[in-house]
Amino acid sequence: MKKLFTLGPQYHGHGAVIFAWQPSGNYVATIGEGQRNLFLFDRRGVQVEEVALKSTAKVIQLEWDKDGEILAILQQGEDMVMLWRHADNPPKLEMLEMNSKDPTWFSWSKVGPQLVIGTAKGNLMIYNKRTLKKQTIMGKHSKKVNCGGWYSQENIFATGSEDKTVAISSDDGDTLDCQEGEPLRLKNDPSMVQFADIKGDNPNESSREKIVSIVLGEATLLLCNLKDPQKPTELAFQPKYGTIKQYAWFGDGYLVVGFSQGYIVIISSQMKEISEELSSVKYHRTSLDSLCCSKAAGKIASAGDDGIKIISMKDWTEIKSETIQIRPEAKVTHMHWSDDGELLSFCTEAGWVYCYLAKLTALSATCNTRLAYLTSLREMTVIEGANENGNKVVLQTDVEPAFVALGPAHLATGMNNRIWFYSCSDQGSAQCVNEQEYIGSVESVSLNSTHACVLIEGRVYLHPIERNSGDGKTIIFPRKEDDRTITCTSIVGNFLIYAHSNGRLQYYSLVDGTDVNEYKHQTGIRKCFPNHEGTRVCLIDNSGAAWLYNPVNDDCIAIPNFPMTAEKVLWDTSDSTVFVACDQLNLYTFVYSQVEVGGSGVRCLGDVNLGPDGILQIEVAPTQLSHGQAGVLLVDGTVICQQSSGTLSQQRLRSHELAAAHIADPTERQVASFRQALGLNRYPFAFKIGLALARKDLWNAMGRRCLECLDVGWAKKAYRQAPAPGMVLFLDRIQTVEDKQLLSGHVAGLLGHFPKAREYFLQSCCPEAALDMHCDFLQWDQALALAQTLAPQRLPDIYLKSALQLEGKGEHQQALTHYEQAMRDAIPGSRPEHEQQCKAGIAKTSIRLGDLPRGMKVAIELKDPLVSKDCAQVLAKMKQYVEAAQLYEAAGAYDQAASLYILDLNFEAAAPLMNKIHSPKLHLQYAKAKESRGAYREALQAYERARDLDSVVRLSLEQLNEPQKAFQLVRETQLTSGAERVAEYCRKNGNISGAVEFLLLAKNVQEAFMLAERQDEMATFEVGLGDEGTREQHIAIAKYYEQRNLLANAAKHYAFCEDFAMALKLYLKAGEKEIDHAIEVVGKARSDALTHTLIDYLMGESDNVPKDPNYVYRLHKALGNFMQAAGTALIIAKQEQEMGNYKQAHQLLFRTYQDLKSQKLALPQELWRRLMVLHSYVIVKRLVKAGDHQSAAIMLVRVAKNIQQFPAHVVPILTSVVIECQRAKMPGESYQYACTLMKPEYRPQVSEQYKKKIENIVRKPPPEADQKDSLEDHRPCMYCSFTFTESQLDCLNCKNISPFCIATGMRMLKDDWSNCPSCNFPARRSAFNEALQVTEQCPMCDAVVKPTDLAAVSDPSSQINYFKSLFQAAEGS
Repeated sequence: MKKLFTLGPQYHGHGAVIFAWQPSGNYVATIGEGQRNLFLFDRRGVQVEEVALKSTAKVIQLEWDKDGEILAILQQGEDMVMLWRHADNPPKLEMLEMNSKDPTWFSWSKVGPQLVIGTAKGNLMIYNKRTLKKQTIMGKHSKKVNCGGWYSQENIFATGSEDKTVAISSDDGDTLDCQEGEPLRLKNDPSMVQFADIKGDNPNESSREKIVSIVLGEATLLLCNLKDPQKPTELAFQPKYGTIKQYAWFGDGYLVVGFSQGYIVIISSQMKEISEELSSVKYHRTSLDSLCCSKAAGKIASAGDDGIKIISMKDWTEIKSETIQIRPEAKVTHMHWSDDGELLSFCTEAGWVYCYLAKLTALSATCNTRLAYLTSLREMTVIEGANENGNKVVLQTDVEPAFVALGPAHLATGMNNRIWFYSCSDQGSAQCVNEQEYIGSVESVSLNSTHACVLIEGRVYLHPIERNSGDGKTIIFPRKEDDRTITCTSIVGNFLIYAHSNGRLQYYSLVDGTDVNEYKHQTGIRKCFPNHEGTRVCLIDNSGAAWLYNPVNDDCIAIPNFPMTAEKVLWDTSDSTVFVACDQLNLYTFVYSQVEVGGSGVRCLGDVNLGPDGILQIEVAPTQLSHGQAGVLLVDGTVICQQSSGTLSQQRLRSHELAAAHIADPTERQVASFRQALGLNRYPFAFKIGLALARKDLWNAMGRRCLECLDVGWAKKAYRQAPAPGMVLFLDRIQTVEDKQLLSGHVAGLLGHFPKAREYFLQSCCPEAALDMHCDFLQWDQALALAQTLAPQRLPDIYLKSALQLEGKGEHQQALTHYEQAMRDAIPGSRPEHEQQCKAGIAKTSIRLGDLPRGMKVAIELKDPLVSKDCAQVLAKMKQYVEAAQLYEAAGAYDQAASLYILDLNFEAAAPLMNKIHSPKLHLQYAKAKESRGAYREALQAYERARDLDSVVRLSLEQLNEPQKAFQLVRETQLTSGAERVAEYCRKNGNISGAVEFLLLAKNVQEAFMLAERQDEMATFEVGLGDEGTREQHIAIAKYYEQRNLLANAAKHYAFCEDFAMALKLYLKAGEKEIDHAIEVVGKARSDALTHTLIDYLMGESDNVPKDPNYVYRLHKALGNFMQAAGTALIIAKQEQEMGNYKQAHQLLFRTYQDLKSQKLALPQELWRRLMVLHSYVIVKRLVKAGDHQSAAIMLVRVAKNIQQFPAHVVPILTSVVIECQRAKMPGESYQYACTLMKPEYRPQVSEQYKKKIENIVRKPPPEADQKDSLEDHRPCMYCSFTFTESQLDCLNCKNISPFCIATGMRMLKDDWSNCPSCNFPARRSAFNEALQVTEQCPMCDAVVKPTDLAAVSDPSSQINYFKSLFQAAEGS
């Protein structure tokens, strides 16, 4: 609250003070206790009058009449009532004499001119200010009248007396009939009598009830209904509340009651709610002194020990920001709230009167971004936008303004017919520059920088603002004296804009001094709101509809969804395309698009969503205003609102709530911001948000919206981001189009609005585009209609395309006409392709219409295969087969031609075509026809071409007697039906073997078996059945062979049907020749019993004849017992070695090694070492042949060290050792083994060829130094890189075993690694390659290996690790 003024002891002394406001609120009368002078002040606290009373007696009552003309004054102990006639000129003080000379109370009527005065004896006097008559009412009460009050709706009053009665009387003093002549008798002294007009308890009755409320003994509240005053309702309150200090009625029968202990209680007078307190709050700490309530402001003011509290009547909460602090010793004695809620006044017992501005009239004006608003009764503040702390100018006005207007440099305020003009550029120049009085009441004012236009009673007065300006002449519009039709006006820049009730809107140029534009609206214009430049005007006509007028092109478009209740339009000062329509509750946002598809457009904004295909869907949703707010200025989506108290607030428009979103905001907020930006046509901001979101649907929506506004540049950017390359390319083509209607047509077509597109095209500079559109949509009727006038040269093409469409619809007659028209309108020979299409159409439609000769003639003359085919198809459907076949043949479609010839039984015509035909169906038809005429050879050829093999078999057997051809065909094709036919033929001709074979091919297995069994052709049956027979079939075959003692054959089939016991039994009975099959059976069966049976047989326990150990080896392999097989292989290999079969032993050990390796099993060291020794012996010949005597000698030395493994050839081997060591310059080893040969047990066996030489070696021992190991190469270990002789496989350092090279027998090396492509055994690549140059055969597996097949292994780590684990596992096992 803002303090208006204070009136202190200089007027009232230091005692209690009493005051009374004029009903209109213009003047307040005050007087202090013990003071003689009464003062009159205006609303600003300026003294306007001083009245000297008769004496200094205490004034106990001041009251104005309802018209504010007379102030009644009652002094304690005086015998009269004084009347201050303020309305008289000059004002005067009058003494109202009384007969009884003891007045104690008075009150003015709320609706009449009467003043009722009560006396100490209980009498009444009624004074009429109009007639000046006085009427005395005797005996109304028996004691002093001390309270009373008038009813505000009717001229009746109530008086209360110390005799504890209340009387209710009419304006002439008569007691009302409802009291039946008797006053209302009470239990306590009455006080604070008030009338109330409330709604009745019966909801079905619309009448209201009159209530008199009376405080009894300051403790209870009595409610008396005038319908039945003798049955009042007494309301008692809690003792803790204290005594009643003040109460007031509000609303429909609600009471606010203030109590001495600081409580304020809200109750209802309705009977159903009367027993309940709606609110009870202690607002003051200790005490409450006074209370008043304002219905207009919706507030309660209560004074207590801790100041004056303001309470909202909405929710009964204290408005702490409006609390008024007063000095603690200054107790408030009386409070008053003006009827309009603007002024709150109170006085204290210390001689002070305070007046606060509680509510201010919402009065404001704007000019561009400047805002002027009322901040006090006579104070205007001009600010820049909503910035109250910026360039602020505060002006004190001469009067309390009723209206205000703001210009670039001036402010106009006024009331009634007077206006004061102030300069307001800055605070230093703020002063009144002109005062103007007009001949009528001012309806509206508008200012520019130099002139003011004033609307008065249908006429506009245009004059300079300042007196000392150049031309002070006033111009009146309209120029006709009797024309008073102007309804609204505004001055913007250098233009005066005004509208008439007949619908005319005119622009008057202040520069040229003449009307420069006029627009005639269809109905009268009620209001107009130009934008800040005057380039657009929002019109509201008499029907309540709103329109947006463009004076540049006289375009006036309807504003959709404009509220009928709107009284004001605000244009955004930052965005000239946005404006807001305001009513008392809502703000409706509109956006204007100067360029849209087809013209300009306005749409009402609200909740923006994206529909299918990116369509912008806007649900109209206004921005709600808080109670008491009114929009006065719009700045970039923010509405500056003026509160009912006059203060300013800001309200963000719903359509702009998210218009300032940031890319760091949550995704949902960014999407909503993107939609709002599209709704406001703010494409740069939408593009920025779109880049952050990167969603295709948003880019499509933006592209579509930009296209709707013909902003092709931004549309391209959006579609490029989508990406939509097709759209971008199309927009590239139309971007340079300058004609807006032509561009609108293209965009409307793109958006699917084709009727509109046609309309825009026809209005454009290129109406032929409409023709193109109809052609694109194959709308040939519309295209023909347009082409007649727009493009006659295009008629031939359009007729042709129309004819094609009509032909497709089956409208052949019309199609033929259009084909002929297309031929007729075209220049002969200029367009051969066009003529050919027309002739083709004429040919087809002529045939369809039955004119076969013309159609065929045209088709044949064209020599076009496609046309001939099309015509032939038509003829075939018409069952004109011969003609159709002729056209097919002319088109080279021999299949169709032959088919129709055959269908017409014209074989002679069809025959020449058969070699050109590839359709089996036609060949089949032809074959049947030939067969029916006995031409079997030709029929056979046709059947073969048709791939009808059954018929080929049939004719070969039955008609042409060529059975071998049939046999061969059935064998190749496995033809079931043909096989049955051939089987029957063989049976009839005694070819049993053939019959069995073909019965099986015919899947007639049972019959084939029976025939084979009867004719002893089971071998044929067995071959034909193969491995596909069932268990039953194999059992039957087995029994057949068993009966004939063919045990091996029977066992084979028992094995097929998994009767392994019987199979083994028969194989063993068949003898040793079938042991391999027996082993195979046991391997499949995996049965311990069968295994033991076979082992017993192999060991000779069943017939005392041991079998070859190789069988045991094979058995273990068949059973998957590879370790046992390895053990057996080792035994067999030893036996083979002992017998001197070293190659067989080598192969057996190699196979065993491969088996163990494939099963990833451990390798027995004995097997590995025996294989190594054997392989060393095997490769000696290769090495000698290659001339590598040193390697051969080393290998032989390795064999000699294991000579016990070669008992059959000890002497030859040692002899070879001696000879090769001599060749290899290894005399020590040669001498060593020569000595061995000279031992008695070996000497006789030495060959005579070498004996003498060996003896010489023994006789001449080499020097001691030469007896050491030969000087062979030392190579690093593949595991630890320790260097030792390359022939040694066991590392002396890491104890690991290295694999040997299959070419040299030496240890493998990391950097010279390869593998045999066949057996994958390792070999030194260099050595293996040299060996393959001599013999292209693997030394290990004997497979053929080409040197080119040998690949180097750059990283043999995996193989080295494998051998390491293999040998370690062997050691562990």
